[in-house]
Amino acid sequence: MTRRSVRGAIWGIVIAIAIAGMAGVVVGDVQNTSVSVDGTELAAGDTVRVDGHPTLDVSIEADTAIDLVEVRVNGDIRESFEPGSESFSRTLDVEMDDGENTLEIITNAGGTSTYEATVHKDSTSPYLRYTSPFSTPDLSSPPESTTVGDAQVTLAADIVDEFGVESIVIERRHDYIFASQRETTRESYEISNPGGSFSQELFLGDGENQITATYTDETGNTRVHEFVLYVDDTEQPTMDLTVPERTGTDEVRVQGTVTDNVKLDRVELEGPTGSTTQVLQSTHAEPNRDRLSTEVNTVVSLNEGENDITITAVDAAGNTIERDYTIVYDRDINPDVTFDQERTIVENGQVSVVGRVDRGEIDSVTIESINPETDERIDIVRAYSGDETTSRVDLDHQLAAADGETLVRVIITDSQGDQHEETITVSGGGASTSGADDGSTDDTDGSSTQVTAETPGSFDADSDDDGGEGSTADDDTGDTDGSSGGETTEDASGSGSNDVDDSGSNDGGNETSGSIPGFSVVTALLAFLLIGARLRGAE
Repeated sequence: MTRRSVRGAIWGIVIAIAIAGMAGVVVGDVQNTSVSVDGTELAAGDTVRVDGHPTLDVSIEADTAIDLVEVRVNGDIRESFEPGSESFSRTLDVEMDDGENTLEIITNAGGTSTYEATVHKDSTSPYLRYTSPFSTPDLSSPPESTTVGDAQVTLAADIVDEFGVESIVIERRHDYIFASQRETTRESYEISNPGGSFSQELFLGDGENQITATYTDETGNTRVHEFVLYVDDTEQPTMDLTVPERTGTDEVRVQGTVTDNVKLDRVELEGPTGSTTQVLQSTHAEPNRDRLSTEVNTVVSLNEGENDITITAVDAAGNTIERDYTIVYDRDINPDVTFDQERTIVENGQVSVVGRVDRGEIDSVTIESINPETDERIDIVRAYSGDETTSRVDLDHQLAAADGETLVRVIITDSQGDQHEETITVSGGGASTSGADDGSTDDTDGSSTQVTAETPGSFDADSDDDGGEGSTADDDTGDTDGSSGGETTEDASGSGSNDVDDSGSNDGGNETSGSIPGFSVVTALLAFLLIGARLRGAE
């Protein structure tokens, strides 16, 4: 036999031994180990959570007789079997401690195999350490009843549980009497996976509120707490109202907000004639977030002289607040004129007049621009001329300006036909009020009009122009240059108003100096023609 033949025989023996060895392992290995925990299959390496001692269904299949089966929990042998057959099946109740447990099933069938999985046991319902609106630092149950003062309260607690709470359901039930009948209203709140704590706002009704809070952890353990939150409302409603003390018109608007800590029942306004306006009407005692506050926006008709009005608010518990106001209606109140100094300026030949006229009964407002050196009226605009009198007119108008300083005159006519005037001098550097040192000027009727020239940036211009008229300047001076509003005029050639004079110079400063239009272009063309001719001659 050659050396090559010997080497081949040796390799053949090695391969045969390996195959034989492998065949022996396969024959002796466990073919299948199946485990279910409380009816749910649990694959090797997986984790299952249970809320009590689990029931195991164990099934093992092998190709040879099974000599030994051991069930271990955290290394401790809990069950041991010697089936002596190729299959094994058994249902086992295995005790485990709360927390994480390692489950092992060890099988010897011509060889050893181990099945391993993890079982989390949580047999304890969640515990709560309440922090609001009461406290339970020792994880005890909440008190049977807790009194609070507001409809909006916060239920909050820290959660103590092995694996955490999966869901919280809170129900508020409130019973009340309406029309001699007992009524019930409910509101539910749900929180998912709150983590280690939760905070939930509850909305309660006046009196007794039954609360049921259900806490469920990830293994299905549930803890239910039932308690009463009793709302004892002893606070009056509050008012934040704007009511003028004096006016020059026969109507005023009363505005503001009425609020309560639990629920408003009704809000009434009694006018000077004795008539009552129901701002908010009475209703049943059902909890209602919309009734924590209400807006007041009511127009009150006045008589000349003093007018008394009363506003009353009552909450669901009967707490009452009443406010009395006196409004003086005086038709002779003089109007105020206020200019916005930052925006009342001269620019591009126009004066911008920005401000407002308020107080009294305003029938009309006219604005004029005047040359103070010649007293010549340059421009005029009607700022307001409505069908009805008003107590405020906003000013935002442009008029033609003088070359230097411009005098702006505001003329107000009231409902009695009396005329009030105010003037302001405006230059390129800004505006300055004229008149007496005390800020007022004499009117044509002998009265005085109060003037305020507000500091830059402080003017309140929220309202639109009430009049809506006269935003374009009308020239009453008879000027023929058509430039009262600073508009651009056109000459016969259609160009803008550059006002070219006889000297050939224009306002823009571009010199023409007697030059012939198109001269430079003609010269250039002739030069090109001559150069071209010389070149051809050279050829």
